[in-house]
Amino acid sequence: MFNLYFGNLFSILTTALVVIMLVFIIIFFNNQKRIQHWGWHILSFILIGTAISGLSAIRDAYMTEAALFVPESMQSLVCSVAGGLIFLTGLVAIFVRKQEFRKIGYFIIAVLFVIQVITIEISRIAML
Repeated sequence: MFNLYFGNLFSILTTALVVIMLVFIIIFFNNQKRIQHWGWHILSFILIGTAISGLSAIRDAYMTEAALFVPESMQSLVCSVAGGLIFLTGLVAIFVRKQEFRKIGYFIIAVLFVIQVITIEISRIAML
């Protein structure tokens, strides 16, 4: 189990970034009344989340012979749909200037990110 999260450089980086993102979600949820501008938070979340997705794909050897998940798997479908919705929400937030919408958009993105993490990590543990 230890090797799943700390077995190599990509596992360590992915684990650290996922934990950091989950901590930020909690911090932003607790401080949401003080945050005035949600656009930069959405952008940074999408950029870091995309980096985490890339590192996860490298870690799990996605699209290779030794892949943990094949492109036609349920995990790939869930993560692809969630990722598409994340980018769509971010795109819509560019044009909708209301901070209340952006705040809701941020939390939609955060929930979709958590769904991706839970889907992949539960699947990885189940495949041990």
